Amino acid sequence: MKKTLLTFYFLLISFSAALHAQKNKTVYDIVVAADGSGNYTKVQDAFNAVPDNNSKRTVIFVKPGVYKEKLKLTSGKKNVSLIGESYKNTILTYDDYAEIAGGTSKSFSVLIEANDFFAENITFENTISSELSQYKKGGQAVALMVNGDRVIFHNCKMSGFQDTFYLKANKRTYIKDCIIDGTTDFIFGAGIALFENCVIQCRKDSYITAGNHEAGKSKYGFVFKDCVIMKYPKAAISKVSLGRPWGAGANTVFIHSYEESIIIPEGWSIWSKDPENKAYDNWKTSFYAEYDCFGPGSDKDKRISWSKQLNKVEVSEYTKEKIFAASTTTANKLEGDWNPVIEKDKCDSVLPSKKAKNADSNFEKAFN
Repeated sequence: MKKTLLTFYFLLISFSAALHAQKNKTVYDIVVAADGSGNYTKVQDAFNAVPDNNSKRTVIFVKPGVYKEKLKLTSGKKNVSLIGESYKNTILTYDDYAEIAGGTSKSFSVLIEANDFFAENITFENTISSELSQYKKGGQAVALMVNGDRVIFHNCKMSGFQDTFYLKANKRTYIKDCIIDGTTDFIFGAGIALFENCVIQCRKDSYITAGNHEAGKSKYGFVFKDCVIMKYPKAAISKVSLGRPWGAGANTVFIHSYEESIIIPEGWSIWSKDPENKAYDNWKTSFYAEYDCFGPGSDKDKRISWSKQLNKVEVSEYTKEKIFAASTTTANKLEGDWNPVIEKDKCDSVLPSKKAKNADSNFEKAFN
């Protein structure tokens, strides 16, 4: 009897251990591998294999490699997770640009049209540099374009030059623990986006954001919390603007973020110095603000007169729940309130101490 009970006990322990291991093991529905060791060798083939209008989440794992494809996840391919091993070795890249693609919106390397998309440990890249003479005309080159709602990017990198990250529609995107680099207007569009603990790397003296929000229709636009704004490694730059108003209701706020000395004293810029430009007066109806930002580029006393420094009461309105509420905009009918949660968050804070002269050391610590 004792022997039988002992055997049963060990079988029970073994079963519990196996069940626990299975519960904690990530199960991938589709594996992409350039070397042929997965279900597909191309990411687009994996996208195409996702069932349309599926209520169940499809998890795609992309093995390390450089995948040169022009990718599109269409609106019917909902509830997709795209997971890589690391943004350092899992790279989705292409080299299209506006002049040959037929416009900025068609120059993307990756386009996400579907709702409820999640990406982790992936680099989205466009290698076309608008600084090179052959691309001076129509050199806008989008690395990642988002047109879906309730989209999340975690521990990813968006890398490019002009127009890197296009948040096109009045829909909601949560960007956490990511790196975004570029030259001109490299975070732009009409999206409602919260950037948390992100590193923004500037490649040239130009503009970081270019909001295209409609006047009077969105309470929130681009919100940056606990982020670092710094120059791209070895970039010789010293005059970067936090943003300029592409649309008449451009809305951008930086909260408790570190700003290197590359930020111009005025902080923000008008769209164009040409009075004939249709966006010339957009600054009059746009909203640009900061709260508790620090670092050598954050001197609020020299900020342009039409920008704002938020107070404690005003900044208390900038919670994730309020930013992503369905009522946050009248420019688009959003489906339900949204409070995104990332279960696996392995990144440290990118912010240096307020006494630090630069953010380099913390940046390396957070993402390595």
